[in-house]
Amino acid sequence: MRKYTLILLFCAVPHLFAQSIEQRAANDEIVRMRDEEPAMQRAFRVARDGLDQFLRIAETRAPEHSGFALKVAIAQGSDIEYFWVNNFQAKTEGKFEGEINNEPRTVRTVRLGQRYAFSRSQIVDWTYIDKRQRRMVGNFTLCALLTREPRDQAEAVRRRYKLDCSQVAG
Repeated sequence: MRKYTLILLFCAVPHLFAQSIEQRAANDEIVRMRDEEPAMQRAFRVARDGLDQFLRIAETRAPEHSGFALKVAIAQGSDIEYFWVNNFQAKTEGKFEGEINNEPRTVRTVRLGQRYAFSRSQIVDWTYIDKRQRRMVGNFTLCALLTREPRDQAEAVRRRYKLDCSQVAG
């Protein structure tokens, strides 16, 4: 049986709620959900389906957009841990490089701030901030995690970040 670890971070969103999912994110705490869970499978699928569009938006770096990040699966033995990668750039067809943006908890082959090369197949999610609309775009794995939170807390997160979780909700 494989262990899966999902690190929850809100890119470029430092102000977070009290002892909720946001508090855990602010403290860089681990949030666990198995990849096989239906909500997480939907999150991965929706992110993959929108990846090309996200990469085009990220490439243009319009002034109204910020906080671009990719969530990447990194395996070590039977463990898989997910990391937000910032300051990424495409290198060659299907290859990328960026900075690991959270502390490893399970996988010890990377460290916070390290430049890391990865392939498109490792990307499981993406996000950015649309400053004009004052909303977080993407972050579908957060939507999956919110399915496990108390309804009022999940709704508060969705409302605060104007997060569209409609494609992930069960």
